Amino acid sequence: MKKRWRLLDTGHLTAAENMALDRVLLECKSEGLSPDTLRFLQFRPHSVLVGRHQSVALEVEEDYCRRRGIDICRRITGGGNLYWDESQIGWEIFTDRRGGGMPSRPEELYEKICQCCVAGLARLGVEARYRPKNDIEVAGRKISGTGGKAYGGAFLYQGSLLTDFDVDTMVKALRLPVSKLDDKAVSSFRRRVVSLKELLPETLPAAEIKAALTAGFAESLGVAFEPGGLLPEEERRFRALLPHFRSRRWIYGRHDGQRNDLFVHDHKCRGGLIRVSLRLDGPRELIKSACITGDFFLEPERAVLDLEAALKNTSSRPERIRGNILAFFKRASFDAPYLTPEDFAAAVIAAAKRQKEGEHHADEREV
Repeated sequence: MKKRWRLLDTGHLTAAENMALDRVLLECKSEGLSPDTLRFLQFRPHSVLVGRHQSVALEVEEDYCRRRGIDICRRITGGGNLYWDESQIGWEIFTDRRGGGMPSRPEELYEKICQCCVAGLARLGVEARYRPKNDIEVAGRKISGTGGKAYGGAFLYQGSLLTDFDVDTMVKALRLPVSKLDDKAVSSFRRRVVSLKELLPETLPAAEIKAALTAGFAESLGVAFEPGGLLPEEERRFRALLPHFRSRRWIYGRHDGQRNDLFVHDHKCRGGLIRVSLRLDGPRELIKSACITGDFFLEPERAVLDLEAALKNTSSRPERIRGNILAFFKRASFDAPYLTPEDFAAAVIAAAKRQKEGEHHADEREV
């Protein structure tokens, strides 16, 4: 007999409501209070979401979003900034980290779950494939981005499916390099993604798309789905947590008030983009403070905060930075697909080097 999962369709919700439900469902699953679940979600009004480790000020065109009534919120998962219009469909699974036929290695887990979405798209006549580290593509063009988060004995894995694509609003709502380029570059960016509207001969209702995805997940995971709603305890926790996810403290977090003209260095690596902002004490060659954000996945959540604290008032010399960071990760337990301690060391070293060079040039101009 196939294992039975809950099929939960929460329809259109605000960004804060969707993020609060992510937290509640993950926590309840970890505590054994919730069943294994496939959730479908949508956003109303349209929304911008930053990743758990990102800064709103550095990733979002806030004035534009406010003028257009676009919600801004922070995800509980890592990764980059995202724009959601009301047509896009999100999917999420909540299940146990161990057992149930799920791979233990993150990279293998990502592929297994993405293949569920691939199977669902095949039922719509769309030939998609998994593209490491966490994308689903059609003929080289991205149609779904994914990411996940572990909590206790459970994990959440989620993806967005482009049913339509408003690239013009997206590049105005997000701080992207392409938004500062010419029309030719924007057109090139548009060709890198694809939506169901472009691939199918007619626009399908959301219910038909969700049904196909559900069948793909059922087939790939070997489970059966039963439609259901929120349990009383989930509903209680959701109402209690919602004010927090609507608060400025959650949305801006530790990055509240971070200015756009702060020195930042972007370090691209296989695991994503690591963005480092440093304040240095030049004469004493010390790192006074560090802020590490970016488009990457790192668990537990405190790992980034602990790394920043470990760097405070330490040497800004490259060999000492590298030694301190490698020592930090050696004594810390962390989960970072495709990321290594060397990636963080390289990012911080490059940031310190560039800031020192910038201060040197500024001193020359003042002479």
